[in-house]
Amino acid sequence: MLLGQERRLDRAFDNSYLAALKSQVPEAEADLVRRFRKPLWLKLRSRFHSAELIEEACQEALLRVFVYFRSGKTLEHPERLPAFVHSVANNVALELLRADRRHDPIPEGAPDPADFVTPEIQAVSGERKLLVQRVLAELPEQDREVLRLVFLEEEDRDDICRRLGVERSYLRVLLHRAKQRFREVLDESEVSRSAAGAASHAETNSFRNTL
Repeated sequence: MLLGQERRLDRAFDNSYLAALKSQVPEAEADLVRRFRKPLWLKLRSRFHSAELIEEACQEALLRVFVYFRSGKTLEHPERLPAFVHSVANNVALELLRADRRHDPIPEGAPDPADFVTPEIQAVSGERKLLVQRVLAELPEQDREVLRLVFLEEEDRDDICRRLGVERSYLRVLLHRAKQRFREVLDESEVSRSAAGAASHAETNSFRNTL
């Protein structure tokens, strides 16, 4: 079956192609990347000046397309797959642009609006730090590293950029995403500990409000 599907991959997009994506056929997913990576790159190049942001947007868009089909969904009109992929890329680009603009412009001498370290967070108790460390342990490595450097180690933003090999504008995007994922994991942790008592619930809410 895989060989048959592989032979059909260079044909026009049809129901069998979408079925291969739904079944997570490696050849189909690799073919999708081969067909759309360059067009998406060229499309996103007009939106971003950073190669890192373009790459991030491309990967995120393709990943969302894979997740869409892996979840069992499909398209009523298979021939519209290119339009669907490009619409996903547009949404990803808008999200990244909104995340970056949320922190611009930065007045001379003003604190970084994306700063994760607020006075309240700097004064967190030992109990909260343990909570933070537990949540951080559940995050993807990149998110964990960004939050660790910014929050736990309180390193200078420029030093973090040099350490991670990214531009400052891209660090803002990474930090924005990491904070979002942190909140999501924190919410999940709160649900799992809901029977622990009101004190724990209040502690969690208090910390969430500082993000």
